[in-house]
Amino acid sequence: MKYLYLLLVLYSFSSFSQTNCHCTLKGIVASKENKEKVPGAYVYLKGTTKSTTSDAKGAFILKDLCPGKYTLVCQMASFDLIETEIYLEDEKEEDFLLSTHDEHLQEVFVQGRKQEITSQMKSALSAEERSQKEGLSLGEMLKGLTGVQSLQTGSSVSKPVIHGLHSSRVIILNQGVRQEGQNWGSEHAPEIDPFVSKNIQVIKGPGGLRYGGDAIGGIVMLEPNALPDSSAIHGSVQSIYFSNGRQGVISGLLEGGIPRQKGWGWRIQGTLKDGGNVRTADYYLSNTGVKEENVSMAIGYKSAGFGADFFVSRFHTVIGIYEGSHIGNISDLERSITLSRPLAAFTPTEFIRRIDRPNQDVWHDLAKVKAFYHLPNQATLRATVAAQSDERWELDVLRAGKNINTLRFNLNTHSGELVYDETNTNKRWKGQAGFTFLDQGNITSGNKVQNPVLTTSLLPNYSLQNLGVFAIERRVTEKWELEAGLRYDIKEIETHRPKANFSQSILRSKHHFAGVSGSLGLTYHWNPLTESLFTISRAFRAPGANELFSNGVHHGAGAYEIGDPTLEGETGTNFSFSTNYKPERWDIEVGLYSNHIRNFIYLRPSVINLNAVYATTVRGVFPIFSYQQIDARFQGIDFQATYSLSPRLTVQQKTSIVRAFDTLNEQYLVNIPADRFEYLLRYAFKSNKAYVSGGITQVSKQTRVEGGSDYAVPPAGYFLVQVNGGMTYKKLEVNLSVSNALNAAYRDYLNRFRYYADDQGRNISLKVSYSI
Repeated sequence: MKYLYLLLVLYSFSSFSQTNCHCTLKGIVASKENKEKVPGAYVYLKGTTKSTTSDAKGAFILKDLCPGKYTLVCQMASFDLIETEIYLEDEKEEDFLLSTHDEHLQEVFVQGRKQEITSQMKSALSAEERSQKEGLSLGEMLKGLTGVQSLQTGSSVSKPVIHGLHSSRVIILNQGVRQEGQNWGSEHAPEIDPFVSKNIQVIKGPGGLRYGGDAIGGIVMLEPNALPDSSAIHGSVQSIYFSNGRQGVISGLLEGGIPRQKGWGWRIQGTLKDGGNVRTADYYLSNTGVKEENVSMAIGYKSAGFGADFFVSRFHTVIGIYEGSHIGNISDLERSITLSRPLAAFTPTEFIRRIDRPNQDVWHDLAKVKAFYHLPNQATLRATVAAQSDERWELDVLRAGKNINTLRFNLNTHSGELVYDETNTNKRWKGQAGFTFLDQGNITSGNKVQNPVLTTSLLPNYSLQNLGVFAIERRVTEKWELEAGLRYDIKEIETHRPKANFSQSILRSKHHFAGVSGSLGLTYHWNPLTESLFTISRAFRAPGANELFSNGVHHGAGAYEIGDPTLEGETGTNFSFSTNYKPERWDIEVGLYSNHIRNFIYLRPSVINLNAVYATTVRGVFPIFSYQQIDARFQGIDFQATYSLSPRLTVQQKTSIVRAFDTLNEQYLVNIPADRFEYLLRYAFKSNKAYVSGGITQVSKQTRVEGGSDYAVPPAGYFLVQVNGGMTYKKLEVNLSVSNALNAAYRDYLNRFRYYADDQGRNISLKVSYSI
């Protein structure tokens, strides 16, 4: 009712808004190679809200435009971007001839719009949103997209939550490769530097059969721009300062070609980040600093029939874990949970930059080779091979001066895919088929997966193999698009655990899982202003090693976690329906979804008959969480509406609502996002691409939780105010953002450390970017 009321109010203003914007712009989008018309190309006027897509005949039209000078942009998957300067006076025609490149439909992501990749619901960061949020972690950057929120562990760690699901149910594609790290923990943030990827998009729901059937929640896709194909050298440097934590971030990029070597391109990029203790509205949080050093390099070659590129990156971060989450005895722990303000020992009176124990020290390396070859029938063979190394150290506080309370995870992954792709052919039905493989080894003790030395690790050493085969067919007509896909996965996990500490006798066990995933999607174009998407999908996810075998203290989460080796694979059946409607001045999108998951695995707080249960160890006292299996139903609505009060003044509203229910025990689930509403007013100035905006985020109290099912009741709802502004002068861009501008004291229900402390207070960020 809130957003419906807002729409009615906005609509009442439309009759009073007068303008002389009568210009029309139209044209044809075609392929430069064969002059074939290109449907679905995204055409927009840079710096405005005016956009459209080309129809089945490649035609596009933009109406009610104001006279003046604009930058017209045309983007389309599998083609290079084109920008051109135009001047409008009345009616103008502007045609585009697009050049193909080695990217394809499921690997190219258009910045700042909801690019059509599958029939699943999707969202993407606009260029302006991206600019405002640069310097933040991936989870924080995506928070605010409809249907996407953030699971936090304190102020320094966050990961994306899509329609109430996260961690191993959300696939993260980094440079076209599945990110393989210790992503199962709530405090295990993705080991990714968002500065590397200029295009970030979220697919909501099981829509990525090519990449795995286990994406029950969805997929986060991160891709860079195509490597340059000219010898000219370009680059940029960005410097960002955050007042909260006094955090500084600097990131630079340099790219170009090789003189007299046509088709070659290269890129090098790096980021440094350093911040100290975060402050809530009323106090500092001890040991909440963060440090990062990241670097990546890429080189590639492309010709008309063949291309290949090589990418390598290293990500390193040290994250302080709030000291108040590691308590020595039950009475102090229960007292900390009930207090409205943490104990004085955990709230220093002065800012501290030093990171002490407990902390996380994480290294992630990625190396990837990708190649394509165009076959005589216009189809393409694509191959990708990647290697990843993820080493995570979780250092607990010292006990009796001994440096023994440490968790170590060393995960090594080799993966690849081979795909036969008909995306760029002239066939009516354009398909993709191929297979993927993954081989992993995880070490938590000892130097080899097969030879562990300790029984006291949170997880045993294990090896994992996964093989998947898939086929996808897609048909596009003027009125409708149909997509159908099928995938089969086989997964095997073998554990290696010594019979006793340092024993030569190793206990081994194997677990096998196999399942089928599939999807059927239909997109229907009612008219040039309206389209609807309907999808039915089935997803299979095998349980992870943590869900099967966890047994011990998880330092970073400040919890004792217990797995269940008898768990079965999850099967999710998802129904989703969404409609986009773009009449004059409006841009409206509404999506409905219902996800029924059989054998759903979730981490349940150990509160039995209203009595909290704790684990007392030599490392302190911790709340207990155990992995359990139920049947669950996730349902919700995503809504977004933008209204142009004038050519320069717009107002926007976003709504994200999710309901999750344990259908086996007939009760609500814990740790499900609360209802979220956002309101934004934006004004664009005439010169220098300058703008100002202000908004309110309203997060309701999560009332759909069973009483006595958690260690603490859900916190109250809250309002946050944000202010943003920016401008561009030639090659210089400046952005100023203020989050939680009124310095509200609040606790977010999806923050695992809400038991102990408030969330972050006011944070002012200043970003200066210069392009060369």
